[in-house]
Amino acid sequence: MSILHLVRKSAFETSDFELCVNTLNSTDQLVLLDDGCYNLHHSLINSVENTVKVIQSHAQARAITKASNSKFIDLADLIELTFKHSIVVTWQ
Repeated sequence: MSILHLVRKSAFETSDFELCVNTLNSTDQLVLLDDGCYNLHHSLINSVENTVKVIQSHAQARAITKASNSKFIDLADLIELTFKHSIVVTWQ
């Protein structure tokens, strides 16, 4: 059973991202949106083995560039991901 994790807050402000990273398994998918995009520049991102997907418009609004293990997606892709996963967890 795969889980889609949506991270909306920055690890520079809360521990949500750390808690999320500690629960990820190899079949899970991680998406950063809103201020969660700042996590691309947090040291915890290096411990994520899965490809991190980032809402492109949210990252661009915060002048954040893509990291090596990340991929930009749009909101239509996010909607598609919600239907592909049996569980969706939002970390806020």
